[in-house]
Amino acid sequence: MVLGVVLIIVGFMMPYYKSPQRLKGAGPGIQFSANRSYWINNYVMPPIDAGQPISLNLLSDKQGATVILLSLYDSESGRAMGEPLLHRRLSQYERGIVFFATATKSGPYLLMITSYNSSYTFYLDSVWSPYYELRASRVFGIGILPVGLVILYYDELMEKREKMIEDAMRDIRKSP
Repeated sequence: MVLGVVLIIVGFMMPYYKSPQRLKGAGPGIQFSANRSYWINNYVMPPIDAGQPISLNLLSDKQGATVILLSLYDSESGRAMGEPLLHRRLSQYERGIVFFATATKSGPYLLMITSYNSSYTFYLDSVWSPYYELRASRVFGIGILPVGLVILYYDELMEKREKMIEDAMRDIRKSP
């Protein structure tokens, strides 16, 4: 039962704690071929509050071979929504980009990187909750809580039964 209460508290409270975070990655991690000349990787950040700064540093191994999209993310449809903060293809003279913006709306953000026969490394910095994924623990807590209550009730019943048996045995020993 205590575990259920703890999971519920963690699930409701911890996702609201936010601190500066860094998402880093490299990709695309596949072999390009004649049939596969590009690859798209998606990275979803937990909700970022409106007005928080967002910075993106990306370096590609080839000039003009990367397209970057940074936008608000609709978790229900699984797509970018609204006006993107950044939607740009690196020019034929660029191998990287350093981008600074402010989150326009509160919510999760999507970083989509399309690489054409190239690989990349990126760093995205902003403020979000490192415990955002713990919100699922409240479901487990709500599920465990009734089980804990049933166990407590059963334990109390068994304790009463054992006390009754002990009292009966004590009365039998006292009888002539």
